[in-house]
Amino acid sequence: MALIKPERGGFAASKGASSTTDSDNDSKYAPYISVPPKKGIHGLRSLRYRVFDVYRRIFSIVFFGNVAAACAYVRFTSKGKEMANLGIAVAANLTIAILIRQEYIVNALFTVFCAMPISTPLWLRMQCAQVFHLGGLHSGCTIAATTWLIIFSIAATVWHSSSVVQVVSYLILTLMLAMVVSAYPAFRRHLHDKFEITHRFAGWTILGLFWIQAIFASLDAQGSLTLGDAILRSPVVWMLAVSTFSIIVPWLHLRKVTVRPETLSSHAIRLHFDYCTPVIGTAVRLSTHPLIEWHAFATIAKPKEKGFSVIISNAGDWTSHQIRTAPTKLWVRGIPTCGVARIVPLFRSIVLVSTGSGIGPCLPIIYAKRAPMRIFWSTRNPEQTFGSAIIDSIKDTDPHAIIHDTKTQGRPDMVAITYRLYKESGAEAVLIISNQKVTQLVVYGLESRGIPAYGAIFDS
Repeated sequence: MALIKPERGGFAASKGASSTTDSDNDSKYAPYISVPPKKGIHGLRSLRYRVFDVYRRIFSIVFFGNVAAACAYVRFTSKGKEMANLGIAVAANLTIAILIRQEYIVNALFTVFCAMPISTPLWLRMQCAQVFHLGGLHSGCTIAATTWLIIFSIAATVWHSSSVVQVVSYLILTLMLAMVVSAYPAFRRHLHDKFEITHRFAGWTILGLFWIQAIFASLDAQGSLTLGDAILRSPVVWMLAVSTFSIIVPWLHLRKVTVRPETLSSHAIRLHFDYCTPVIGTAVRLSTHPLIEWHAFATIAKPKEKGFSVIISNAGDWTSHQIRTAPTKLWVRGIPTCGVARIVPLFRSIVLVSTGSGIGPCLPIIYAKRAPMRIFWSTRNPEQTFGSAIIDSIKDTDPHAIIHDTKTQGRPDMVAITYRLYKESGAEAVLIISNQKVTQLVVYGLESRGIPAYGAIFDS
């Protein structure tokens, strides 16, 4: 073990600096904190934890599964079934991509994986905790569906399918490619509103076009059957029916609900809702214009209390508008959906790390006190921005919590301080809720040292 300098963006507090609270002061660990070197060879380590993370491994499984399906198609498809089987490949991948984002299915998967008893081996619980990477299945199947659709469109042209099938296929393909391009991480991150609008309206249009294509493809292949029988016997039609129902269900829960605003500061507001009481580790989507944009926020529910709240901090036009206007009505859609914080019950003890308003998703875990935990929260002016009640709750759960005020203490070395808390507490895992850059820094910094660390993957 060696004493190393803080990593990039690291600890800058000076000796004797004090927090705005009387929590454990991390400045006494500056300027150096004992952290072991990362394990393994640099290049291989990056491949293991960055390039081939769980998300991309799931994506790869989907890719090679479709390669195997393509080989089976070439080898075993009988004459006259070529177009039908291509259509099934497109529809199957599209259906899986839609279902894996369906809120009831997401919650069911989290419930099953997070029900693993803590008496089971840690390595098994660590694998179950990776359930939040299920987005790899969504992106993998979407890319596969698009690839199969390209093949389908070319085949429809070469084999002279009906003009309607050909035209609709190319229309769908154009929209699918637009969705894939807009979902590219760099585009999605910088132009999220455009990504969301493209995803929603192009998706709905694609679904309608697929119904048209399925009906006319059934007409092409009906033979001696009536059109009704040909449609009912088509696997594509049934998969489309499942996909359509899956997309409609969240909108059946669309409603405008009452909100009780609690202004915390000029930078943050807490909104209280009472229309449901969600479980720990879920998020709800809010909107002022339900057809245009939606914003996800972690739900904060207190034990034995009805309802929940969310914390909104200033992170853009929409959030700043909510802070200024303190809304009393907002649109909600679907049901509270599980996210990365839902995995906490899998571990006997944890280190909870957050920055800024990332403390919001951590609060229901802190309130519940279901497992021993150490808490590290780094933010600017914590008490002034978020109020004393949140700080009191943190210290009630962890009297020695580190609440780092970046205004007076500078930026902390997130990896080093988290590592120290993990070692001192004997925790089984680390959960971090922060922005993408800090999350990836901490998760990689800990995983590369053999520590189970989990954080959001920012894939939506």
